[in-house]
Amino acid sequence: MSDEMLLSPLVDFLFKRLFGDEQRTDILIAFLNGIFEDAGAPRVTSVQLLNPFIEKDAWTDKMSVLDIRARTESQSLINIEIQIRNTGEIRERSLYYWSKLYESQLHESATYHTLYPAIAINVCNFVEIPNNRVHNVFQIRTQEGLLLTDHLALHFLELPKLSQEPGVVHDSLMRWLTFLTMRTKSDRESLVKGDPIMEKALTALEYLSHDEQTRQRYEDRQKALHDYATAIETANRQGRQEGRQEERRAIVQRLLLKGLSIEDTAEIANVTLSEVERIGKTIL
Repeated sequence: MSDEMLLSPLVDFLFKRLFGDEQRTDILIAFLNGIFEDAGAPRVTSVQLLNPFIEKDAWTDKMSVLDIRARTESQSLINIEIQIRNTGEIRERSLYYWSKLYESQLHESATYHTLYPAIAINVCNFVEIPNNRVHNVFQIRTQEGLLLTDHLALHFLELPKLSQEPGVVHDSLMRWLTFLTMRTKSDRESLVKGDPIMEKALTALEYLSHDEQTRQRYEDRQKALHDYATAIETANRQGRQEGRQEERRAIVQRLLLKGLSIEDTAEIANVTLSEVERIGKTIL
């Protein structure tokens, strides 16, 4: 039926399955051209996947980074990564992966003149940049806007901002980003109608959504990502709790060293008398 729920390309396993397949590089090219056109950058006509989707490799490590790395006909290197949750480090992470991509070109005895531009593309299902633009591009420029080099470009595509740019669904990039966020087949059918490449992408998404093995691995990947995020949050929460405990301990120590009584220290630091006594023994 046309209103069926399809698997979400926002899960990195399916995103790479859809855009990182050597049999569907035309879909990746169309997606990239939507990004580059919006940024005022040259279009690409061909790409070589440097880490194409391979079933066994993608499944060896459930927490492996399922990014897409490619080289264009002009030798520019591209890294695409999709991020569902904000871990608070996306800017540094993007710059780090860009640096690894750029550095990978410089082999022993090679010169800096052999380097080509490296481009990091981050598809984020959260807001990171404090403006209303769905697509932000960062480069190295002077205060007056003079570009130092075109070898660095960091793209941030923030999906929650889509609704803040009404009336632009006909724009190529916005159509692709909307395609990623839609949930039902019927919604996507209306969006892609008349666009052969997007229609092909929808057909591929339908096929993957109906494939039992893909669905199982998609669900397992979702669970692995959820478990990982839960573990990180638990560790952070424990760290914050331990930090508060250490802070209270330091306050109690300072108050006791100033000569305050156990009772006054307990009241000021908001801890029990027994806790003050226990901490007091450590400074005698």
